[in-house]
Amino acid sequence: MKRITGYIVMVFLSLLTSCEKDEICLKENTPNLIIRFYDFDNPDEFKKVPKLKVIVQGVEGDFKNETISVLTDSIAIPIKAGEDFTKYTLVLNGADDDETDDNPDDFQMVYTREDVYVSRSCGFKTIFHDAVLHLEPDADNWIKSIKAMTEPLNIENEQSKHVKIFH
Repeated sequence: MKRITGYIVMVFLSLLTSCEKDEICLKENTPNLIIRFYDFDNPDEFKKVPKLKVIVQGVEGDFKNETISVLTDSIAIPIKAGEDFTKYTLVLNGADDDETDDNPDDFQMVYTREDVYVSRSCGFKTIFHDAVLHLEPDADNWIKSIKAMTEPLNIENEQSKHVKIFH
């Protein structure tokens, strides 16, 4: 009987140790667009944007109508992985209840998508190649210019900024 019990314990222990542990995705997934804001008159200096409101057109959830109420000189915003372009609206003074001083500026980013396998637990991520930025002019642009950090602009990770916005 001891032999059978010992055998059952051995089988049970070998089953426990042979099972794979659940994987947790610790790797980077689809990157966000990293934007840094700079002073138009002094291009080497960061310049914070007061009461910034960010709208990513066609995105549900967090960035459908996101407001950033603190002064910030950088943001990370999602890129639509299901389409070849993303349209953004950045609203100066848009994060408060007073809509009279809101100043929205629109820009669009067009890109080529590539889905890359990361791992079993992470699945796929999308990286963006040859991105081109288009600032839409209006009567009162607070964004004076927009510049890609590299030519061509390839967005593969979130290790550094991708875009400079001068205001």
